Amino acid sequence: MAVQLRALQSASLLESRRSKVRRGRRLDVQRALERLPPSVDVFELDEAARQDLIDWKDTDGSLEEHVERVKNHDPQTTVPEDDTAGVVSIAGRTPGGIHLAEEISTVTPWPHQRTISDTAVSIYPNNLLFCDEVGLGKTIEAGLTLSRLMQVGEAEQALFLVPAGLVQQWQNELLDRFNIHAYYHERSYDGDYMIGPLGDTEDHRIPTSGAADANAWENTPIGSFVTERDEPTVVIESWHTARREGNQAHVAPRIDESVWDLTVVDEAHSAREETKLYDLLGQAEETSRCLYALTATPMQLNVGELYDLLRLCDLPEGWDDKDRFVEFFETRQALEDSLSTVGFRYQNVADGQQQVLQQFQKELDLEEDEGRPRIERFGRLIHEHLTSNPGYNEQAKELVEETETESIQQRKALEKLVGVREISPRFDDPRSLIFDCGPTEWSAPVEASQCATPVQSRIFRNTRAVLEQCQDLGLLDDTVPTRDVETKRIELGDAAPLYDQVEQYIDETYKQSQKVLTGKEKLALGFVMTTYRQRLTSSLHAIKQSLQRRMEKLDEKVEDMTEEVSELSRDAGVTEATIDEAIGQASLDAYQPSSRGAADVIQAERTALQEFVDDLRQAHTDPKVAQLRRDIRSLRQSARDNIIIFTQYHDTLKHIRETLTDTHPNVGTYSGGGGMQYDETTGEWVNVGKEAIKRDFTDGDTNILICTDSASEGLNLQTADALINFDLPWNPMRVEQRIGRIDRIGQKNEVVKIINYAYKDSIDGDIYEELEGRLQLFENVVGPMRPVLNSIEQDIKDAVMGSSGSEDARRPSEQVVEEADSRAKRAQEKAEETGQQVSQKRYRRKRR
Repeated sequence: MAVQLRALQSASLLESRRSKVRRGRRLDVQRALERLPPSVDVFELDEAARQDLIDWKDTDGSLEEHVERVKNHDPQTTVPEDDTAGVVSIAGRTPGGIHLAEEISTVTPWPHQRTISDTAVSIYPNNLLFCDEVGLGKTIEAGLTLSRLMQVGEAEQALFLVPAGLVQQWQNELLDRFNIHAYYHERSYDGDYMIGPLGDTEDHRIPTSGAADANAWENTPIGSFVTERDEPTVVIESWHTARREGNQAHVAPRIDESVWDLTVVDEAHSAREETKLYDLLGQAEETSRCLYALTATPMQLNVGELYDLLRLCDLPEGWDDKDRFVEFFETRQALEDSLSTVGFRYQNVADGQQQVLQQFQKELDLEEDEGRPRIERFGRLIHEHLTSNPGYNEQAKELVEETETESIQQRKALEKLVGVREISPRFDDPRSLIFDCGPTEWSAPVEASQCATPVQSRIFRNTRAVLEQCQDLGLLDDTVPTRDVETKRIELGDAAPLYDQVEQYIDETYKQSQKVLTGKEKLALGFVMTTYRQRLTSSLHAIKQSLQRRMEKLDEKVEDMTEEVSELSRDAGVTEATIDEAIGQASLDAYQPSSRGAADVIQAERTALQEFVDDLRQAHTDPKVAQLRRDIRSLRQSARDNIIIFTQYHDTLKHIRETLTDTHPNVGTYSGGGGMQYDETTGEWVNVGKEAIKRDFTDGDTNILICTDSASEGLNLQTADALINFDLPWNPMRVEQRIGRIDRIGQKNEVVKIINYAYKDSIDGDIYEELEGRLQLFENVVGPMRPVLNSIEQDIKDAVMGSSGSEDARRPSEQVVEEADSRAKRAQEKAEETGQQVSQKRYRRKRR
């Protein structure tokens, strides 16, 4: 039985700060209650208490007394609702009021999440990077921090820039976890709307008075909505949409004043230099009092990638130039290596300096006169950072004490360099302080640079190891699970001839497009074929649906979508949700180039399709489905009843659900379109909403849940016993994100079972099998592969589509795996260079 309590009226008042707004909220909730279907029972709070329909929380030891008062509806001791709401509305501004945000949320933060939020609020409005590993709760950290800032009155207007597929997930998370009512922007044929989190479309689809081409921000769709509201406002916008020309000014207007008290950017690692998102975030930072960038991979192989994000965080002078920033960390690593190479094999300080300097120049391939200025700049930046930021004094003293200096003079020079001793403006030159020291002392600033840079003060970075330490210390009671991962190669059997024909069609059309077409048309048709290749590896049903739609359109004149499709081709990590938001799958299937020479390409494609059109229309049993049935049966025999199945495509999801329901009626789906449940009585699929599906799966009423990637970020299902990846996206990070839905702290199983499917003899299947076998790709949530998972996508695409242009004799899978391994090692070195990870080797400062 679904229960909707009128106590929601009081809950909704927590967001309100004015009596007019409170009255409006009550009317909103009342209208929502009146529109509920007959299957939902509505109870007064006292009646619900008498029927024992409420889970209570005892906060002060007097629970029984309060429950009895509610049951009896005692008017003498019940505080009027308006009075309660008035107190709550100002509670955040009272001493200790910041903690009210946690009390009204539905989450209990883990120790590291609370620490991060405490720190962020205490130093607001400093810009920060939230870089915890996948599964450690960056969403909770950002949401809790925003809730606290709203409670204390620091944040009135907030903007979330998130990937297209996560807009509604963020809206749901903010509401469900923190009672924050956020609105997302939607552009329709009849105008622009802001979509709220509660009620039906009619009540919470608010038309805006702004115009898309307005010059002033307050006259744009989002600007008009924000400025006309008389209450705190949180807006969520897809950065896929916002980054386009003409749209940037809607969220980041070029004006002198700040329009947002806080901007939160999810998946911020996509904002690399020379991308439109990079430009958008630069402008967003200018129009926000504070900006938080969220990413699990702030850097992959290039220190410059880290700078692209840290530039948003008010870097101090000397660090705010990309070349100088990269130079600092290159210098640090080369100097450490040079000190290790030279050791103590020198006669005196001058000789030691010269030997290290020569080795340093050799390490970086520098000219004779280029080494000393670089080391001087390195020393000066370390000196300025240590002396201009409080809190380093004890660490600096410890460095000096642990360094076996050559002489008293050298010791004093080191003390000045690390800020323990004041320098003389008359006799000391900050530019050359490091050369007043000798090689023995140089190791001290090298070690200091592991923790004394703007990187550490602007990045929050926690790993799974942090939670394991909390568990060991008794600060965390939840289970930290491990993984059992298995990849199964599926024989195509009778479906092999059709698979081969489709594969040949895709390969030939792709190669023809790259040979004949140019510019954006070459990119666009190449992207269509690349998408088809991914759909083929997902399921035969998915590619059949696309090709049938394409055949229907090849003989028709269609709208030219070259600009839009080519724009998608430039993006990394494009998902079905990204395509749906940009142009829609139907438009992608209908795409045709229109330039001179394109007609030959389309005619060749049409001919190729006609050769197997009859086979395409026949029913073929996908061998993956047969394997799925066997695995479900096997998992249940081992008491793993609650199973999640992931796929990239909605067509594949529909195929799986239709083939499972005859033997497994307790099936639900969770996708960008909502949550659906199979009604065994009518044989129909019923849209019951995402929350109902999650609840039923958690309670065990639904024990098989089929999901698309677009929904994965909104799922946190610790009750699941196993996960089956029906297909494997070319970006391994997306597979990791799927696994992260069940491999979470608090998972009821100590070991989670993961099964991956890939067709036998497919190149991408070979690559995944080798990545798992040689590099243990998905065995652990942490590991050396983590920073480079996103970068593997292009390697897999080149290997599968045959576009690498390489004459390497190695098998494509071997090339990809060895390159991934090499990248992982380089990423490890870069992480150590920038202090994101402690080096396993440490140069000894003491003579042996």
